Amino acid sequence: GRSKGCGIVEYSNEDGAKEAVLTLNDTELNGRQIFVREDREERGSGNSGNRFSSDDQAQSRRVYVGNLSWDVAWQDLKDHMRDAGEVVHAEVITEANGRSKGCGIVEYATPAEAQEAIKTLNDTELKGRMVFVREDRETNSGTYHGAPGGAGGGGVAGGGGGGPSGRGGGPGGGTSVYVWNLAYDTSWQDLKDHCRAAGNVDQATILTNPEGRSLGCGVVVYQNPKEASRAIRELQNSDLNGRPMYLRKDRVQPGGGRGRGRGRGRNRGGGGGGPSSSSSGCQLFVGNLSFDTSWQDLKDHFRQCGEVEHVEVMETPEGRKKGFGTVRFGSAAEAEAAISQLNGVELQGRTLEVRLDHKA
Repeated sequence: GRSKGCGIVEYSNEDGAKEAVLTLNDTELNGRQIFVREDREERGSGNSGNRFSSDDQAQSRRVYVGNLSWDVAWQDLKDHMRDAGEVVHAEVITEANGRSKGCGIVEYATPAEAQEAIKTLNDTELKGRMVFVREDRETNSGTYHGAPGGAGGGGVAGGGGGGPSGRGGGPGGGTSVYVWNLAYDTSWQDLKDHCRAAGNVDQATILTNPEGRSLGCGVVVYQNPKEASRAIRELQNSDLNGRPMYLRKDRVQPGGGRGRGRGRGRNRGGGGGGPSSSSSGCQLFVGNLSFDTSWQDLKDHFRQCGEVEHVEVMETPEGRKKGFGTVRFGSAAEAEAAISQLNGVELQGRTLEVRLDHKA
């Protein structure tokens, strides 16, 4: 119930409103100099229709606001951002079902006001969360409804959006984040929009097998290491398309090629990639599998112990399952944890045998 220091007044006719702007701007009310401007938001339609400007200088007047509370409405955002100047339009970006993505776009009347917002409103609190304010770097002609985010569609191994494709292939100076446990229908645009809550995303990529099917993981490249660290900290276990997603620093080395152990090469089992020199102690043999167990069942079962890079269920040349397979983790520690936790545990009615794969 606390006042936000601003309000809306509606007159019975346009002349009355113009007279108020002319005569009451910069007058005193209860000891404070108030400012009066025409209200440029239609009541109840803050998120309907594209109301962003489209002229050449429009982007210089817009800012991106991230880390919003899920219950922040466009009016809350607009009211908060008015402290820096005249807000022409404010919009909270939403999913197709209307749920907030935790970020928004605000357009000011002048570039100077946008810069003032970045200077004075970054790291201020709105509804219990510290928001961050950056210049808006999207280049998609100001269309943000439902999913802002992608100058540039498909890209490496399943599609990357917005930004130089070369940034996604290595650690990027600590700017790359590896994301897994994604729903299989998550697109690069979904991933990019979700991860923009932590900072400016240069590129988002969903890793796929050669048939184009998502492997349930991806890579997000931020513009600086601070934003990447923020994403790992603040988006860990956050819900995206009905699944909690997990994040860590991307460990793929420069020149190693996106998809090494991640979505290209051998695809039996969908974990992607063939053996590499860094897999020692990371690959497990899993025996006594049910003949009904698919590579996806096996991968999902072992994900509870860490990042699963590759899974394979062995088959005869005729395509009949042999009842055993292999699972490769991102680290030896995760592999050891899987042996400790899952050896002797039941999967689809059979007790698994889990041990190091000495043939890896």
